Amino acid sequence: MVAGPWGDGSVASSRVETTLIPEQPVDAPADQRPVARVRGWIAANPVLVAIVLVGFALRLGWVLVLDPAAPLDWDGAGDQFGYFFHGNEIAAGRGYHSYITGEPTAYYPVGYPLLLAMTFWAGDHLALPGDHIQWALLLNVAVSTASIVLAYLIGRRLFGRAGGLTGAAILAVFPNVVFEMASLQLETMVIFWYLLAAAIVVCHDWSRGLPSTRRLVAFGLVLGVAVLVRPFALWFLLALLVAALVAGTGWRRALRATLVPAALVALVSVPWVIRNAISLDAFVPTSTNTGDTLCLDRYDDATGEWRWSDHEECAPPDAPEVQRNTESTRMALSWVVHNPGRELLQIWRRGLLIFGSDHDGIEAVNTLGPTPELSSDATYAYSVLGDIAFALVQVLAAAGAVVLVATRRRRRPEVVFTLLATASLIVVPLLLWGNPRFHLPVSPFFAILAGGAACVGVDAILRRRGETGRAVA
Repeated sequence: MVAGPWGDGSVASSRVETTLIPEQPVDAPADQRPVARVRGWIAANPVLVAIVLVGFALRLGWVLVLDPAAPLDWDGAGDQFGYFFHGNEIAAGRGYHSYITGEPTAYYPVGYPLLLAMTFWAGDHLALPGDHIQWALLLNVAVSTASIVLAYLIGRRLFGRAGGLTGAAILAVFPNVVFEMASLQLETMVIFWYLLAAAIVVCHDWSRGLPSTRRLVAFGLVLGVAVLVRPFALWFLLALLVAALVAGTGWRRALRATLVPAALVALVSVPWVIRNAISLDAFVPTSTNTGDTLCLDRYDDATGEWRWSDHEECAPPDAPEVQRNTESTRMALSWVVHNPGRELLQIWRRGLLIFGSDHDGIEAVNTLGPTPELSSDATYAYSVLGDIAFALVQVLAAAGAVVLVATRRRRRPEVVFTLLATASLIVVPLLLWGNPRFHLPVSPFFAILAGGAACVGVDAILRRRGETGRAVA
């Protein structure tokens, strides 16, 4: 047994124990070991390497063929302009301020603009070829390609090597995930950080007890960054607590294990909280758009779709940012309390909108620059492709979840964690409004579950054929 990819245990499926990188001979020269280890890993995983290369080629090719222009204003590009603007301003040392008023703001979570700013700053100081929009899109390609490997690691722990490879292959060619490469939506970054956080927990060998402190610290730091990008992943902490309880550790040890990453998540947010306390004179742990997000679909004539948060169930649009956020949040919660039946109807409507289509990446690409990148015919064709693929993956993912719940796998802590994390990424968007973008963070988890279901189904068919053949013989 050798150390796994996170440093404190083996990486094993339910059928066979494997390692990512084989041990090197003791007498191997130190300067050659990293190269030899990489070569050994590639030689041991040719199918995964092929899947990753296909995924990388699709992502890079999509970006290079479209080569979209940088966004010019919010009216055309929407949130994409906001992320790009703030990334440029932070990289230039001008801080995080509104592109409308010039005043300090916290309207968007700082994580994605900050990651863009780091990319822009590094590219400028290293005099790399290209420009900011190209670097941002290449960053998409890099983290999305890495997400394929993370999906494999998680899928292998849940369903074995074949299941992990199938899930990774599905994610590699997932249409809308590829479409997002040529946009400045933050979902590509969300997917990477969420998968990385999940992989740290899932790839632990739970048969040896709770994750080590080092692993819990790594999980907390990664989850802290994920929350700064988009806070949906906070519920991963609850998933960890339940997984620890399923492992039979008892409440005290489970709580202690959960408090370690929870403290790290809080610590990662401290600089942002301090900045907001100084600049906005308020406690803002994530962003000030929570109020708008909650109130815009909670009024008598709401349909689940987006609209401007200027109706009477939201705070006045001209109110100060922090005050508007607080008041709109309060009004939204009050509306739910007084209209519980209508809220249930809205949840249903939001669900139909959120999970009913999967071509947001095409819309984002066409609205990023001053003119559409794709013709109307191409837009329609790619949109249909994305929607059909997503519908098939959803069906297979549901089957994969049933496989995990209906078999002995359900008793494994890594299975419990994955199912709860997936459920949280489904439920949280239903409490907001009907934006198809909101389901993208759960798409790779659907791919993982779909891969497992496909492999279990194929295995069952082959076994049945084998039994039939023996009976005939």
